[in-house]
Amino acid sequence: MNTLFKSTPIFAALALATASQMTSAQQLEEVIVTAQKKVESLQDVPISVVAMQGEQIQQAGIQNMMQLSDYVPNLHIAIAPVNTNIYMRGVGSGNNQGFEQSVGMYIDGIYMGRGRQYRNAFLDLERVEVLRGPQGTLFGRNTVAGAVSVITASPTLGEDLNGAISVAAESNNGFITEGHIGSDITDTLAMRFAFKYRESDGWIDNAYLNEDEPNIEDTTYRLTTVWQPIDDLDVNFKYAHSDEKRTGSTAATWLYLTPAQRDELVPNRGPFAIAAYQLVDANFPELAVEAGEDFTAYRDNNYGSLDYVGLGRKPDGDKGDVNNVAMAINYDLDGYMITSISGYTDYHVTQGADVDWTPLRFIARDDDEKFDQWSQELRIQSPGGDFIDYTAGLYYDTSTLKNSRLVAVDGSFQGLFASIDGSLLNPALPPIPIGVALPGVTSLVPVVTDPLLAYTTNQLGRNHDYILDSESYAAFAQGMINITEEITLTLGLRYTKETKDVQSTQFLTDDTSGYDAGSDSFYLAQVQATLFNTYAYDYKQNRETDDWIPSAVLQWNYSDDSMLYASFSQGFKSGGFTGADDGQPDNLPLAAWPCVAIPGATSQDDTVDISSCYDPTNPSDDFQFEDETVDAFEIGGKHQLLDGGMTFNWAAFYSKYDNLQTAIFKGVGFGVTNAGSVDIKGIEVETRWAATDNLILGANLAYLDATYGEFQEAPCTAVQLDANPQCGVDGPTNVLDTFNDLDGENTLYASDYSASVTWDFVYPLRNMDAFVSGEANYRSKFFSNGDNDPFDQIDSFTKVNLRVGARTESWELTVYSRNLFDEAAISQSFDVPTLSGSHAYVMDEGRVLGLRAAYMF
Repeated sequence: MNTLFKSTPIFAALALATASQMTSAQQLEEVIVTAQKKVESLQDVPISVVAMQGEQIQQAGIQNMMQLSDYVPNLHIAIAPVNTNIYMRGVGSGNNQGFEQSVGMYIDGIYMGRGRQYRNAFLDLERVEVLRGPQGTLFGRNTVAGAVSVITASPTLGEDLNGAISVAAESNNGFITEGHIGSDITDTLAMRFAFKYRESDGWIDNAYLNEDEPNIEDTTYRLTTVWQPIDDLDVNFKYAHSDEKRTGSTAATWLYLTPAQRDELVPNRGPFAIAAYQLVDANFPELAVEAGEDFTAYRDNNYGSLDYVGLGRKPDGDKGDVNNVAMAINYDLDGYMITSISGYTDYHVTQGADVDWTPLRFIARDDDEKFDQWSQELRIQSPGGDFIDYTAGLYYDTSTLKNSRLVAVDGSFQGLFASIDGSLLNPALPPIPIGVALPGVTSLVPVVTDPLLAYTTNQLGRNHDYILDSESYAAFAQGMINITEEITLTLGLRYTKETKDVQSTQFLTDDTSGYDAGSDSFYLAQVQATLFNTYAYDYKQNRETDDWIPSAVLQWNYSDDSMLYASFSQGFKSGGFTGADDGQPDNLPLAAWPCVAIPGATSQDDTVDISSCYDPTNPSDDFQFEDETVDAFEIGGKHQLLDGGMTFNWAAFYSKYDNLQTAIFKGVGFGVTNAGSVDIKGIEVETRWAATDNLILGANLAYLDATYGEFQEAPCTAVQLDANPQCGVDGPTNVLDTFNDLDGENTLYASDYSASVTWDFVYPLRNMDAFVSGEANYRSKFFSNGDNDPFDQIDSFTKVNLRVGARTESWELTVYSRNLFDEAAISQSFDVPTLSGSHAYVMDEGRVLGLRAAYMF
């Protein structure tokens, strides 16, 4: 027998399920889900599903998907300053805006196409269902790892005026108010309006700015109407809007190398790293002291010093507005349910990021991103009870992503250097400091003979415009064959066709041109190419893909309270075009400059016609990446024990992913490729137990073994790149032939063990109920950066939440704590690009204490 299934609770649980004659003090409430696009009990669904009710989410103070992921083993969602990482069972989307999601999210049946939409605040939810494993047949492409279905609350016809309002005050000057109100308007029309406002000063002490961050201010509202003009027709319409604002960041440098460590780990560091280290040592020695302190940062957030202008367009932070529209029409036609789901979603986000992670004013990134999507699904569901029960449908969506990005580099380091000049292309020359004596520098102006050294600028940048138009068509069907009363076979098939058109354009800037206009300076282009592998270009490409996605599930309902299942499914995540702004055009070596200066030229005003020396319309092979596919096998069981007082659900799975879409660091920038395969196996267990009339206990447990089956050209670590700047480059320039071979190593966000344990104790008093509830959420160590650098391995952590209070039917008062023991949990760790060998991380929220009061009517 495979060792995966040895020494597990599965067989013991089966024995308990069939033999136990124990009884429980009370029965658990039935959990209803729509994981198979029909209403059914969780215990009847042959999928590994975690369902959280809206009341539980609100009482636990879960604000968004990132916080909810703490409660779901094998689900990781990490929000970083410039990207959102969403991983299920060790598979997710890499750090590139061109990648589609591996874990599809649906809000009221509408597909949310971008990772950015995972950041939206929760508001007035009915429940959230997390479906682990590929869900391609019913949910479609981009669910190769799983799906998250968010169902928001709706009014009910026949109800009188009802609602609730709550106010909470918490640590970090946090304030939250939310509520809803609903009522019948007529006999056939009901409405519900929900709102939420949240603000916080943040949990990170930025010791450089002497401010707490990130400052958060979110406003969200939703209007829902339900119209039932006749008994057989139901129309549900929802419009939701949110405004989100964040100032500051949760990222900080945690490892700042000492001079001795630099000479040991990165002795060949480049001129920018040499200059950055020297300037920090001389001007900001506090960084070495503050680095690694819990909930502390030492970073300028692109403001610069108090008497110096900032860098880029915006300081570190973001501002966004989001609109979601959904209309679901259900018509009962003689027992056949005809469903139409129409959706529109858009967002506009502007963001600034201090991507040097230091008090130096060096590198800033600004993004202005817009996204809109229309979708339509038509579905028919049979009445049920026949030999074959089925669901079938058609799906269409179209979307446009537009992103304008500025990456600005201040080569003067906020005036601490004179400027960027040609000496940076000759590492033998010393840097040019101003006002600070640096070791090894004997002259403020080096002797130069190369005309390139006459080119100077304080700031240079690249402006990248990326426009991606996508269109998708699908037809699907799933039929359940009722072989006997106990045994069913469910077969599914989906056909998807998708087209994508992209335009990726970039121009270069410096002091002379300003941020918004391109420069055709010969020497600017040479500096950008040689130092940053960055070029001016104008790419236009398109691609088309289609795929058949089958699934099969054999289910055995061997008693009224228990069932077993075995399933096979396939899935695919569509390919596309990289959203990275760096990278060389086709037929150019890495960081090469093929153009020749005008003979005798000495002026930085000399221009170049790039089309005369390379083709700016022809991208390299790394510009496009192919579809990712998966074959998945799963066995599992759902059991009700103790006369309905306990549920015990389990799943064991194996999945193999091919053509894994990955981001590859190629010495001076990121590319994308289909780099290899992944083998995943594991076990998931979920149980709830009504231990007494007053106490309900729960546990979600998972074991995961997710490793690269083939990944010999993984991104190289900073130490590897220092030893060989061509590490990972497939070609003759990699003379040392060094690669970062991760065959057999863990994938990203793949904790071996994760768990969530819950308790809910309610004690009736004379006129009210007192309660104590909480959770303990655990994750073992994991990698979060694509190179699996040992420095970036994140240690295990446990977060404990606790709530104590009293409630009646009309009011509730709660004292609560999130992360009660102030665990310094890290969600991501990565290289500091300016300080070769040093590392930064993204910090989760520390301990929060709060008081919440609610009134219901």
